[in-house]
Amino acid sequence: MAAQSMPVPSSTSGGKTPRWTQPVSFYGQSVFSKYYAHSICAFLMLIPFLVMPAQAQQAPVGASGCVETYNNATDYFAASKIHVDNAALFSVRYALNYKVVTNSAAGVNQSYVLTQCGTPAPDKTLFANTTVFFNVPVTNLASLATTAVAYIEMLGKRSAIKVVDTEGLVSSPCVQYGLNHSEIIGLEDKNLTLRAQQLSNVDLIFSSFGSEPNAANKTVITSEVSDPGPLNRAEWLEFYSTFFNLEAAAQTLTASINNNYNCFKSAANAKATKPVIAWASYDAPADYNNNTASWSLSGADYKRILSTDAGATFYNGTTSGFFATAAAFSDAVKDVDVLIDETFVGDDINAFYANYNLTASSPLKFIQNKAVFREDGLINPNDGRDWFSGAVAMDDAVLQDMIRAVHPDALPSDVKYNWLRNIAKGEAQQVLGSADCTTPDSNTPIPDRAIQCATMKAGGKSAGSKTAAGALTAVLALVAAAMVF
Repeated sequence: MAAQSMPVPSSTSGGKTPRWTQPVSFYGQSVFSKYYAHSICAFLMLIPFLVMPAQAQQAPVGASGCVETYNNATDYFAASKIHVDNAALFSVRYALNYKVVTNSAAGVNQSYVLTQCGTPAPDKTLFANTTVFFNVPVTNLASLATTAVAYIEMLGKRSAIKVVDTEGLVSSPCVQYGLNHSEIIGLEDKNLTLRAQQLSNVDLIFSSFGSEPNAANKTVITSEVSDPGPLNRAEWLEFYSTFFNLEAAAQTLTASINNNYNCFKSAANAKATKPVIAWASYDAPADYNNNTASWSLSGADYKRILSTDAGATFYNGTTSGFFATAAAFSDAVKDVDVLIDETFVGDDINAFYANYNLTASSPLKFIQNKAVFREDGLINPNDGRDWFSGAVAMDDAVLQDMIRAVHPDALPSDVKYNWLRNIAKGEAQQVLGSADCTTPDSNTPIPDRAIQCATMKAGGKSAGSKTAAGALTAVLALVAAAMVF
């Protein structure tokens, strides 16, 4: 989030910054109104002193976003600087006209120097030989991972996407529209010469699988899915934002997701019961596994955190999450109340029964509870799952889905599922196609799929603004309203 300009007291409540509050008035509405009127007037008087120093440092830029007249004493990122709060695998350091973004994930440890266009790049000898240099803001790029697409669209920069890999798996309706209308091209897989030519036309390549051959000087490796917690993943919005100079927008969006997520978490964990939940997979016989079937339970940190934050008890087996027989698996999950099936083979309850050697009359709790879910609620026409795109960034919406699975009475009855659909109750997949892109020429950021936590039936209060900047934004909103009216 934004680097704080004033000290904020430390918190003992899970590391969250204390909520900013105003004194409560017990003297009636008129006194209460006068208090806030005086507060707003006082703040309005202070605005010139708060804004003028920042304005003095702001850099003139042209329509392209590039600096037209360079001044080596100007802080070109004075308006907004990121301070990473949750993510464990990236960091950002600012100089006057460039920023250094580092992905510190195991096996990556890669830095990127992002220079404000129209200003000179720093001396490359000051950095490791592996450092990659870019001018920002970036206006054309390739995305080799479906996860990157969602982050870019949430920042309102879909127009920068010129090339996508595995285009058949992209769930974004408007990116599908762009592919269908040749505004975006699908990356060639077999003809390596053509592939290299396609990538030569972009300035940056987002990849989660290492550097593209012969294009290491323009590849940015991302590791959002390796960052262990849901809010860690959400904060990668800020990682992506640095390449577009959209740090302020990213911080606002991340704070919104965090606050909504923490409100959901608080409400869900106010429930007295903690249903047991497990994430399971069936591995069908194939050449790679010696034609031997197996069953497993996931112990991934991300799923454990999501489960406990949803007010559930996470279960991944007593001694091992791996089972050689369906009978052994069934015995291990006999006390599981809710099961999430992550198997790729089969998409309905009958396929589930066949994969796990179960029937509708099996005494297992999740069968009798009709609580069997899959992560394929949102797909494209090719079964490209948005679980591997939008769900990675919209973690408050994912937690909402989790709560619907384990505490359905905590949400309004009309709340629909996003990614987790209940196949035991026959919930259908929602297919996202290019026809669902209603604004193909718009760069409006795609909205978060979560409802506002305040509509929940369960108890629990909002975690409040994540940072001092969040509280300041709220005050500025009041000031803006006062100035209008």
